[in-house]
Amino acid sequence: MRQETVGVTENLLKSATEEFLEKGFMKASLRNISAKSGVSTNSIYTRFKDKEGLFSTIVKETADELMNIYLESIQKAIYSPDLNQANYEGEEGTDFVLDYIYQHFTEFKLIFCCSTGSQYEHFLDELGKIEESYYQELVDKYGKEDFTVDPFFIHVFCRAGWQTMYELVAHDCSYKEAQSFMNSTKLFNVAGWKAVMGIDE
Repeated sequence: MRQETVGVTENLLKSATEEFLEKGFMKASLRNISAKSGVSTNSIYTRFKDKEGLFSTIVKETADELMNIYLESIQKAIYSPDLNQANYEGEEGTDFVLDYIYQHFTEFKLIFCCSTGSQYEHFLDELGKIEESYYQELVDKYGKEDFTVDPFFIHVFCRAGWQTMYELVAHDCSYKEAQSFMNSTKLFNVAGWKAVMGIDE
């Protein structure tokens, strides 16, 4: 009996994923999901409480793990002994994040592109805020005294950084394409931040 229940739940989650990908969280219909999976809407409410609970069941574990990976990489960069090591940790963290996103591409497609109206609607903004705080600390720590970096510049640039991840997922770029793009982005970012902070090499 338990195996049958597990099978029903997996089928329901599969149908829900397809519905959310096609229509987004706001327009997704529990009736359509129940019809596709062969269960009643009451069965969905019993298992997941509501549409928010159903969406969260699909993406929460993946979203939480990405946040953990990102926070760990940020901490390594912050506590680096010098700027070169900080840049190295930041680049390695970017690679880890990209790898994880592509290992769980469907879930991040849902989070980045289909979550409007759900509790994950501002997930990219949360990541951007963390990055903004990190770069402000980086500028304060390593920037030349006679160079001032506008906090608004940091704000916009850091939000744009996570927008890059969104674009890769939204345009269904292959992993190889994403790697190539992010390699160029890393080179651009390191050189750009050093210039903005007045650091010559």
